[in-house]
Amino acid sequence: MNNNIENNEVVEIKDNFDIENELEAIEDIESIGSEEEFVYKTASFKEKIGNFKIVKSLKGKIWPVLLPFMVTMGFLVILPLVGIILFAIINPTGNSIKFELNLENFVRFFTSSSIMIVLGLSLLYAVIASIIAVTMAYPIALVMSQLKSKLMAKNVWVLLTLPIWISMILKILGLRSLFELLGGSALGTPFAVIVGMVYMFLPFAISPIYNALDNQDPSYYQAALDLKASKSKAFWHITFRQSLPGVFAGFTLVLVQAATSLLIVRYMGDGKINLITTIIENYFFKGTDFGFGATVAVVLALLLFLIMGITKLLSNKFEVRGSRKWKNSSNPAIS
Repeated sequence: MNNNIENNEVVEIKDNFDIENELEAIEDIESIGSEEEFVYKTASFKEKIGNFKIVKSLKGKIWPVLLPFMVTMGFLVILPLVGIILFAIINPTGNSIKFELNLENFVRFFTSSSIMIVLGLSLLYAVIASIIAVTMAYPIALVMSQLKSKLMAKNVWVLLTLPIWISMILKILGLRSLFELLGGSALGTPFAVIVGMVYMFLPFAISPIYNALDNQDPSYYQAALDLKASKSKAFWHITFRQSLPGVFAGFTLVLVQAATSLLIVRYMGDGKINLITTIIENYFFKGTDFGFGATVAVVLALLLFLIMGITKLLSNKFEVRGSRKWKNSSNPAIS
């Protein structure tokens, strides 16, 4: 009898302790700011608790599943990346290689005006292609998300992504043949290269934008219309703002692939345009200066990582603002 009483007391104390901890956490959140921030932070807090419970329940069970993936990533991604970094910083002397820090290649890269111009053009072409791709992808994704039949939306999505399954070189050769049929004068121009980039990577811009639009709660848009907002203002403040994370994701996917594409430059540039990927190819496969080629690749990778970080920060910023913007600006919107 005494043991049962003690067990009940222990359970009651444990429950009270958990409740007190949750109340203290919520009080800390409530002290942060407004009621809106309190609701947002409380929901985020509860979501983190749920995620923690899921991770805890999978503890010791998920590693056997992830092991093949981790091994594959190690051999196909990490080891080649480490090799390129080593080539960029080691100092070869004759038939031997000294593993010592050598920044001569980096100094040579940043002091070479011709290579800096090529790098700037490469990023410029990639940015232009990314903007065009996102601009074209948004209305396509919007129409797909508004289709009443989900089966029809999936069929449209399959048709749009079907070219991804085709060999990249076959698609480039097909596009080049089309340009040749139209006269071929556009080959070897920035226009041809940018068109090739947009053509190749447009499906990668559609996918994240469609996901962002399809996952939106339509009740927010309808509530805006009920508050006498025009359709254009409701679209701008609700639909578009909440889809900006998908827009940034699509922009990043196209940018990274466009900036690192070699086949597009080779076949659409027709040997008249040299971008940073052709420079890397020349140093790796047509020359003996592997160290400088690796340096160019490392600098390009760092720049792309920096751009990806910036777009990720912007995406997070608009993801939070997009969910709160309508409440903060509802009065001007309905005027």
